[in-house]
Amino acid sequence: MRHLRSIVTFAAIAVPGVLVATTSFLTPPIPGTLDRSPEQVRMPTADTRVICPGPLLVDDAAEGTDAEFVDDSNVSTRVVSSSAPVSATDGSVSAARLQVADLGGAADFDNPVSSGFVSGDDPISATKLITGFARPGAPALTTGMQTIEGTSGDLTGLATLTCAAPASNFRILAGSGAPGSNSQLLLSNPGDAPVQAEVSLLTPTGSRGEPTDLSIKAGDQRAVRLAGLAGGADALAVEVNATGGVLSGSVQETLLDGLTPKGIDLAAAGASADAQQVLTGLDGKGVRVRVANPGADIAEVSLKAYGPDGQIDLRRSSMTIAPRGVAEADLGDLQATSVVIDANQPVQAGGFIASEHGGGAGDFGSVSATERLADTQVMALPRTGTSKLFISPGQGQVQVRGMLDDGTLTDPRQIELNPTGTSVFSPAELSSQAVRSVIINGEHASGSQSDGVHASLVTTTDAGISAVAPAPAPAGVAYRDIRLQ
Repeated sequence: MRHLRSIVTFAAIAVPGVLVATTSFLTPPIPGTLDRSPEQVRMPTADTRVICPGPLLVDDAAEGTDAEFVDDSNVSTRVVSSSAPVSATDGSVSAARLQVADLGGAADFDNPVSSGFVSGDDPISATKLITGFARPGAPALTTGMQTIEGTSGDLTGLATLTCAAPASNFRILAGSGAPGSNSQLLLSNPGDAPVQAEVSLLTPTGSRGEPTDLSIKAGDQRAVRLAGLAGGADALAVEVNATGGVLSGSVQETLLDGLTPKGIDLAAAGASADAQQVLTGLDGKGVRVRVANPGADIAEVSLKAYGPDGQIDLRRSSMTIAPRGVAEADLGDLQATSVVIDANQPVQAGGFIASEHGGGAGDFGSVSATERLADTQVMALPRTGTSKLFISPGQGQVQVRGMLDDGTLTDPRQIELNPTGTSVFSPAELSSQAVRSVIINGEHASGSQSDGVHASLVTTTDAGISAVAPAPAPAGVAYRDIRLQ
């Protein structure tokens, strides 16, 4: 008699003081004519790869054509990477080997397995590929974070980005084709062969034109000016589908209001499209929420907001989005707010926060909708300004540990969640020394107003504002029953 059954498998991975649980639901192959005792085979963990897009690409068309044109922007681009310790199935505890290299080029450094590691803060001049090498029985709990800081000239502001992993398809809610915006899609190919990409743009009136086909060489990055594809569209969602490999994508945007700098930003794909999206860290002036509808039918969307003291009223609480389109809601100034977006079909959301400075200058930052917090995730912090971690309404506790310059971990801190409001925590509270990364454990937390709890980090400086999200949880250790035939 044949027996067909589903197998639920479970394995645990621990950061010291933190437990990461991963569960796989696996269906065994069709058995033979005789029952056999299953052999349990460990599935291999995968290396973690992310790509940091590198320095801002700027227009230099005015150079040499206008005697008064002077590019006096002072802009610094830096990348910080970190590797946090995890426990392997054999009980050993260490941080994965971490390598940083130019995309398609030589390695900058290759740090071996260690007790914990945070890289330096050196400026970069090229796109970077960061690889965390998994150990047998333990995934790589690693991340990379890029900071671009402009302190003068047209490119004044702060842009931060949790460097994105390559994927075969993704959607980024950022960029504009309106005057004053220089928005560019940056596509990076970490593979050894060319990759074909189909780029589609979603606008407030629906898809703009036919998809654009591109080829990205192996180990190369290609920039696409979005105004050339969707000129005049105020709000965009950029959809990328790759064949023949995977790509990492981000959108870079710089804004000018006449001659007044209005900010710089980097954005990558957030949570996948779903009937519910959660944004947190909406803390600033001129907050906007952008929602994309990738489906073929009109999407009806509702918005509920939760500030530090509970639910708050919004100036706009619903949106109707055209098929294959985007819509944007101006929510005004908000403080420590989480917004839960519910729709009648899968949608994807993003938010924008802004700050104002002297002389009319300003800056803006994008806030991605995030997946619910996993048992353990790592987030590298910008080495500038003041940072705050925002967590959406929930029940239970979120545990946070800091990683210092020497790779050591601070004692854990429990954040008691607010079931009706947004919780706020400063990573600087973890240690009298500089905290370079945080390890977030959401094992004992559940969402009270949404599916799970969600987190974002917002950094402010004298001239800028920007947000980063936790790196996705690493691939865990799983087991599969292999039936002998």
